[in-house]
Amino acid sequence: MKLAVAIIHGIGTQPDLRDDDGQHAFAQTLIAGLRQRLGSDANQVAFQSLYWASVLDKRQLAYLDKLNDQPVRWRWLRRIVTLFLGDASGYRKVSQAYDTTYEEVHQCLRSGLNALRAKVDADTPLVVLAHSLGGHIFSNFVWDQQRINKAEECPLDPFLALETLSGLITFGCNIPLFTFAYSPVVPIRFPGHCLTQAVTEQARWLNLYAPADPLGYPLRPLPNYAAVVAEDRAMPVGPWHKRHTPLSHLMYWDDRGFQRYVAAYLHQLLAVCKGSGKA
Repeated sequence: MKLAVAIIHGIGTQPDLRDDDGQHAFAQTLIAGLRQRLGSDANQVAFQSLYWASVLDKRQLAYLDKLNDQPVRWRWLRRIVTLFLGDASGYRKVSQAYDTTYEEVHQCLRSGLNALRAKVDADTPLVVLAHSLGGHIFSNFVWDQQRINKAEECPLDPFLALETLSGLITFGCNIPLFTFAYSPVVPIRFPGHCLTQAVTEQARWLNLYAPADPLGYPLRPLPNYAAVVAEDRAMPVGPWHKRHTPLSHLMYWDDRGFQRYVAAYLHQLLAVCKGSGKA
């Protein structure tokens, strides 16, 4: 395999349904669309979904079940608030003596990356596709890893150390909402420093947001982010009756325009990887 692609979901309950390849439901449509658009190049890409919803879903759904016996109104709205805002509020870094949710979520990412690493070499370029809160979670995951790997030399396994990170595509991303508590705002270091010069030159952090998506934001206006984010692109997604509404936040996965955009970047990176002669 010449390229590794990891896909991480965002807020909201996610069905723990896997296909024969072990990919979770949220990623299956996107992977199928990318394979179709990559054509024969798809054989050179290893895909892996990074699933963390199980950490919080059970707690949230258990609480919602207990509300059935309570005199509350707007139950459908309460369900949305609980499953969406509950993820954002539940995932935060505190003392592990008090709560381990933050580490549990990161362990899910680590397990998924280990599964992806089993399919590729230690120096395989990595592209991560992160939706919604998944972008914030992955950014924190990288930040913590980079605090460990402060040295400039490559670690024993650069892939697992995230030092082969060559592409990051965030979509419906709400990272800005989590930066207002910090001054100065400092993004992760991107790309990884264990890439060939040719791959480094093609490395991109690309951020897409639907104009009607209230949870998707541009990143480059943030302090210091313009240095690492190559593009903020407004891209309407979903069928016509949803793309101009807040429901567009959930429409990226199977949108043809979005899939074409991602596939085009993967084609670009694969061309460089093939040129390097990597087996």
